[in-house]
Amino acid sequence: MKKILFIFNPTAGRGKVKNKLFDIVDSFVKHGYQMEVYPTQHKGDATAFLKDYSEHYDLLLCAGGDGTLNEIVCGMLESGRSVPIGLIPAGSMNDVGHSFKISRDIMQAVRAVQTGRPYQMDIGKLNDKYFIYVAAFGAFTDISYTTSQKNKNVIGHLAYYLEGIKKLSELKPKHVRVQYNDQVIEEDFLVGLVTNSLYIGGFKNLNSDKTSLNDGLLELLLIKMPKNLIDLQLIISSLINYRINENYMYYIQTPKLSISAEKLEWTLDGEFGGIYDTVEIETCHKAIRIINNSFQDTLEQKNISW
Repeated sequence: MKKILFIFNPTAGRGKVKNKLFDIVDSFVKHGYQMEVYPTQHKGDATAFLKDYSEHYDLLLCAGGDGTLNEIVCGMLESGRSVPIGLIPAGSMNDVGHSFKISRDIMQAVRAVQTGRPYQMDIGKLNDKYFIYVAAFGAFTDISYTTSQKNKNVIGHLAYYLEGIKKLSELKPKHVRVQYNDQVIEEDFLVGLVTNSLYIGGFKNLNSDKTSLNDGLLELLLIKMPKNLIDLQLIISSLINYRINENYMYYIQTPKLSISAEKLEWTLDGEFGGIYDTVEIETCHKAIRIINNSFQDTLEQKNISW
């Protein structure tokens, strides 16, 4: 029998995974799997557990939000393992699940794992820390980890928007120096995103039609600090309409880059990622395998290899 290690966050998504735990286990047993279940106990627990876990497993099943997936991937890679990952999106945003078009219905997501096949996906590395889909700095990028789990569970996406409104008066520029491909950019920026995703913060990537999840490239979006309310409105309009406004934005694709700024605070996959003066960011090409079947048609239309 194939062995599954199932790690889930019992507090994510109003605890709905707990209510379906028997159904999940029973479904995999009926499909010929042996399952071990581990509910995370606190932040960072999944990484620590996987680093110390010595038993063999054929599949790593994750249920939780993007932060839980980040912990699982970090723990798996730091343990020196490489096994396929099945994903049951159960968080508030679920950007990775959204990118792969995985259903938020738990049992539909389970069936996608059982019938899908592994897709090789790039991830990023910031200094010595991995991120699955986004490393960010600047305005609003800390909302996901400063918003309480209770508010996320009670009001979902609205909790993020309410937290964002509170931070509007705190908009401050970050003077940043970016180096990539022998090019240098140095300006004041409102926000910066280094991504490998079709969705970020629940919103579609501005250039998702040109984004591949396993081409060896990261996408860098830099938004300049607006000088007045008109500039801010034009930036917001561009974001709402999924347009790159070159007067206010830089959009760059590169396998690696360096970003320097005094005591710059970073967010990795929605969680606090540290404060640095300089970071080196690079692609880890096809470092993980996400099992999926609903994303297949999209991948083949874009000529992305499995």
